[in-house]
Amino acid sequence: MICSSWRCLPALVAVFCISAPADAAESSCAATFPGPAGEVQSAAFPIGDGRHFVAIALSGVQADGGKLRTNGRVLPAELFVDPVSRVVIFRISGAPDQPLALGKNGLQMGADLKARGGSTGRTSGWVKQINGKMLPLSLLKVDYAEAAPAAGTPLLDSAGAVVAVAHQTTSAKTGYAIPAEVVRRVLEDVQHDGRVSRGWIGLKLLPQAAKPQVTKVQEGSPSAQAGIQAGDVLMEVGTRSLSDYADAVNAFYFLQPGVPSALRVKRDGQEISVSVTPVERRGE
Repeated sequence: MICSSWRCLPALVAVFCISAPADAAESSCAATFPGPAGEVQSAAFPIGDGRHFVAIALSGVQADGGKLRTNGRVLPAELFVDPVSRVVIFRISGAPDQPLALGKNGLQMGADLKARGGSTGRTSGWVKQINGKMLPLSLLKVDYAEAAPAAGTPLLDSAGAVVAVAHQTTSAKTGYAIPAEVVRRVLEDVQHDGRVSRGWIGLKLLPQAAKPQVTKVQEGSPSAQAGIQAGDVLMEVGTRSLSDYADAVNAFYFLQPGVPSALRVKRDGQEISVSVTPVERRGE
């Protein structure tokens, strides 16, 4: 069965904070979250319309207790938590800040990055599981030339666009990062609907299987209505090609309720393409 709980990975939370002026090396804002030993701080920066801010809350912190701070004071803000990626967005009602642009989807391996105000780095692979546990969302592994940046630090391409956000470090010069497309997915929900939603199509797969093969199609689900059958092997979901269970789980994360998505499956040696329209399923 697909694991959709955020507890399957170290807690991921992105929260956006007000930045310093464009010529400053560091942000003047931070996000803080209650932790077992006190407040845990993250770097933070504005995106979108300049009223939405992001940072990273590491494992063990209380995401819904996050606060956005600048110059020693707490900014009044709405807080939105994605229970899968643990991305959290703060939305302020005051004057907008100058936002950082989000880069295009599909970051390639071996891409050069620059941490805002810090070290250069390079992507070196996708992380699909940690300590034997499959993640509900794949993370980037980044190798840095110098010290790995703090959680919440935006990682920029050569044009200055945010292509990832630093997450937890794994050594002095390596760490995980959340790709920008995850931030974009959550931001779009918050901006359009004022909440975070998940798209559900009613499929179950086995994590142990070598291929992303469907083991069950829930009756009455969008997949059942589209003609997907148990035994079908998923080859593509939307624009994402799949090779294993982790790829399928990652693709499901980006499904949006009410937005048709193409599925390509292999059945009895033949490839079949169908359109599936996800529905919203809360609480997962």
